[in-house]
Amino acid sequence: MLKAEETVDDLLINNLRLIQKKKGSRFTLDAVLVAHFAAVKQGDKIVDLGTGTGIIPLLLSLRAQDLQITGVEIQEEIAEMAERSVQLNNLAAVIKIVKGDLRGIHKVLGGGRFNLVTVNPPYWSPEDGKVSPAESRAISRHELTCSLEDVVASAGKLLNYQGRFVLIYPVAKLLSLFELLRCSHLEPRRLRFIHSFPERPARFLLLEARKNAPPELKVEPPLIIYEKPGQYGAEILTWYGKEVEPCGK
Repeated sequence: MLKAEETVDDLLINNLRLIQKKKGSRFTLDAVLVAHFAAVKQGDKIVDLGTGTGIIPLLLSLRAQDLQITGVEIQEEIAEMAERSVQLNNLAAVIKIVKGDLRGIHKVLGGGRFNLVTVNPPYWSPEDGKVSPAESRAISRHELTCSLEDVVASAGKLLNYQGRFVLIYPVAKLLSLFELLRCSHLEPRRLRFIHSFPERPARFLLLEARKNAPPELKVEPPLIIYEKPGQYGAEILTWYGKEVEPCGK
């Protein structure tokens, strides 16, 4: 099940394990934040767009009973790796990995069928900063295979009435994000700013939008990642129940 260039990493939550490459795209705290911010209800039908190695579906599988989770990944090698992680955790009855392009995935999975869509999207255009020479890492960070507009449009097509769309995104791009959401009939309803340290300004945010919902935005208390360098804040530690080493970005 494990290839020479891969590792099996303990997610430190309910004995979940994840297969990843030793070098290249590896999960970061961003995915963990999305999985914990998402409101998950019993029986939800969920799609995780750009699922990568499947970290978000694995974490979401712990949140409620009778879930049906589909992870969509365009890179064949990474999708195959995610599928092996699903098998490794005995979650094939809950999680399905689909290799495909999110821009047309509603034609494969069906439109208007899902309660929740999650995504940890690429934040930057190819012109923003240095693009990683590792293809999988470059695709996860830069808009090489899809744009935010593509991601939002896909979520809008997949979700049912009042379905929830959850993502993490830079604060600096908040206004353009809101504009794109409303073009797809997704109304911002729940917002939480992320601060690296208590005294630092927020650089990223977590957002939940709902399909065809009336405008009514709730801003939740800020999420503090670190109490001090190398030590997670109290809220994040409660997710694990013990001290953990910080995830990389």
